[in-house]
Amino acid sequence: MKPSFIFSSNPVRLSGKDWLALTAILLGLLFFFPRFWPESDKSGLSPGYRLPSELMDDYWLFARWSGAAAAKYPLLVLGDSVIWGHYVKMEDTLLEYLNEQAGKNIFANLGVDGLHPVAMEGLIRYHGGGIRDSAVILHLNLLWMSSKKADLRGEEEFRFNHPRLVPQLFPDIKAHSPSLPEIIGVIAERHLPFIGWVNHLRIAYFENMSLQLWTVENPYKNPLRVMAQGVPLPENRPRGRPISWTERGIKRQDFPWIKAEESFQLASFKRVMEILKARNNQVFVLLGPLNSHLLTEESLQRYNTMKAEIERWLEEKGIVYYSVPVLPSELYADASHPLKEGYAIIAEEL
Repeated sequence: MKPSFIFSSNPVRLSGKDWLALTAILLGLLFFFPRFWPESDKSGLSPGYRLPSELMDDYWLFARWSGAAAAKYPLLVLGDSVIWGHYVKMEDTLLEYLNEQAGKNIFANLGVDGLHPVAMEGLIRYHGGGIRDSAVILHLNLLWMSSKKADLRGEEEFRFNHPRLVPQLFPDIKAHSPSLPEIIGVIAERHLPFIGWVNHLRIAYFENMSLQLWTVENPYKNPLRVMAQGVPLPENRPRGRPISWTERGIKRQDFPWIKAEESFQLASFKRVMEILKARNNQVFVLLGPLNSHLLTEESLQRYNTMKAEIERWLEEKGIVYYSVPVLPSELYADASHPLKEGYAIIAEEL
C-alpha cells in the first residue's frame, strides 16, 4: 500500500526571473538604499556644524556631511582636531572666525579629531567622493611628523587614530597588524555603502555595539524609536579645558622631527592634494599652527629645517599656502591647538 503523502522538505524553487529579482533587491540594498537613508536632524545645513566627538569614526556620516557641505558652501576646511576645535566651543572655531571675517557663511568645518594625513588619504579616497568642484583649505599639522612613531614608521605595534582608514596590506605599517576578518571588513566598508551604513547605525545609535548585543543590553528599548531620534548633535563645549599649555603643566619637548622627504605622513598628504585636484577642487594649504614655545632649542632648529623643506616644495609645485606664524605663548592649549583668541588671530591674518 502506497503512503498517502510523501516525506520531503518544502523548498522554494526560484525561477530565472526570481533569481534576477532577488539579485536586484540585494544590489539595491547594498548600493542604493543607504544613499537615501533619511537623517532627521539634516546635519549638513549649518556651516558651524562639526561631527559629534563620539562619532569621529562614523565615516558614512562624514560622507553625508562633506557632500552636503560641498553642495552648499564654497569653501571647505579639512583637517584634524585643530580645525575641529578641540579646546573651543562651536562659535569659537577657526571656521566661525573666518565666516565672521567674510561677513557671511561661506566656510564649512570638515575637521575630524585625530585625522593624521595617512588617515586623511583613506577618508578622502574612500569616503570623500562628495567633495568636488569646491575650494578646499587643507590643513597640515606638522606635529604628525614629530617622530617616527607619529609618522607611523615605528617598528612596534601601538594604538593610533583611525586604523580603518590606513592601508591594510600595502605598504606595511608596523604599528598596525589587522587580522584577516578585520581587513575584509575594512575593504567591504570602503566599497559597499551598505556596510558603511551598518557601521553608522552601530556607532550613532547603538553605543558602538551590534544590534544583537545592544538589544541584549537594552531589552526594554525599541531600536526603531532610538533611530527615529536622529543622529546626536555635537555638544557645544570644548573637549578639553580651555587653558594654556603652561597652566596645564606641559613641559618643554625635545621632539626629534624627521626629514620631509622621508615622511610617510607627508607623502600621504601630497596624495590627498592629488585626489582633491583630480576631482576638480582648488586646494589651499594651511601649514600649522605649532607651538614652538614648547620646543627645546635643538628641537626648534630641527623643526624649522623640516618646515622650510616643506615650504620650498610647496613653492616649487606652485601650491598656494599660508604658514601660520608663531602665536603668543599663552594662546596655545598644547603643542598645536590654539585657544579661541589664537583662532581669531589666524582668521584675521588669513
